[in-house]
Amino acid sequence: MVDQADNLRRAVEEGPRARILAVTSGKGGVGKTCVSVNLGIALVAQGARTILLDADLGLANVEVLLGLNSLYDLQHVIEGRKSMDDILIDGPGGLRVIPGSSGMAHVADIGPVGRQRVQDGLSDLQCRADVIIIDTMAGIGQNAVAFCASADEVLFVTTPEPSSIVNVYATIKTIHQMGSRAKFYLLINSVLSEEQARAVNAKLSRAIREYLGREVHYLGYVSRDPHVSRAVMQSRPFTLQFPNASATRNIEDIAARLLNQQVDGRGGIQGFFRRVAQNLGLAHTG
Repeated sequence: MVDQADNLRRAVEEGPRARILAVTSGKGGVGKTCVSVNLGIALVAQGARTILLDADLGLANVEVLLGLNSLYDLQHVIEGRKSMDDILIDGPGGLRVIPGSSGMAHVADIGPVGRQRVQDGLSDLQCRADVIIIDTMAGIGQNAVAFCASADEVLFVTTPEPSSIVNVYATIKTIHQMGSRAKFYLLINSVLSEEQARAVNAKLSRAIREYLGREVHYLGYVSRDPHVSRAVMQSRPFTLQFPNASATRNIEDIAARLLNQQVDGRGGIQGFFRRVAQNLGLAHTG
């Protein structure tokens, strides 16, 4: 009874903890950031307060896809010139965005003080979000792997192309071998049919189960829809620009499935950044 009371009191003191969802892919060019943006908007439409953090260091394309142009970004927080609340911007569809910095080559180069500033800023925002989406870099670089291995949930985006499938398997294997306890999801992007998507999922899931002993939960697919590229060219999310498009219906279904998933929290933002530091081998420097 005492333990239950302590746990309840601790939960009240710490406040609500947003779900931390990292979105990644085995290689660039498969629509990872487009998925992050439109999934975030679909989650908001279904009642989940959502913040999107652009952690694709070096590229930072979230603002481009949303048609935004912020004055400040994550670099200003790292340097202590702005607070996280200062750089948080309202995007279309009710999505809130933390702009990334194209000037950061490596999260390990941020330094312990800068990492602490980002952690503290996100901790302050956590009570205002149900889901924090982290759009990571593609591939198995140290940045992407550290963020993904530290998140509560990881969404892997692939296309049906053989090279994309091979690369996403390698990414899943790398993150799994780091000891990640995140819940893994799979989304098949730019497919010709539901049958094609299910075939890709069956092939990948079987390999992951057989060789890694790990389950990957299939969230669904996004059709190869010309409305997607048209929306990208217009710097608008396709979920808002073309609400009746097949891709929009697909991403809405994926958002609903994601919200129905049960996930055990692992310490919120504080726990996430502690694991990031450990996964970077920097636990004793910050």
